[in-house]
Amino acid sequence: MPMFARLPENAQNLLALSEGMLASAKADDWEAVIEADALRRSMIDQVIAEGAPNDAPPAEWMREFLEELQAINDQVVKLGEERKAEIRSDLGEIQTGSKAVKAYDPDR
Repeated sequence: MPMFARLPENAQNLLALSEGMLASAKADDWEAVIEADALRRSMIDQVIAEGAPNDAPPAEWMREFLEELQAINDQVVKLGEERKAEIRSDLGEIQTGSKAVKAYDPDR
């Protein structure tokens, strides 16, 4: 990761935003994740257009940078899928409880 210390400011900001997005996902703050993702999408285009740091080969820099962003994104997606499974489970329990209530009290 020493190359990341020499990144252009836009790339550093993008990396920081992505790491913040991961922190929000870990904190179960999905509204913040969605807001960060919207900002991140436009920033990716800016970083790619800006190009590599002066002393980095463009292909190598871009590969390493995008791999880091992808690793962070993969973690966010994994946390999102886990949360989605939890919500489905919770909904299933609510539906089961509702059916049980109706079985004992048909007027409900």
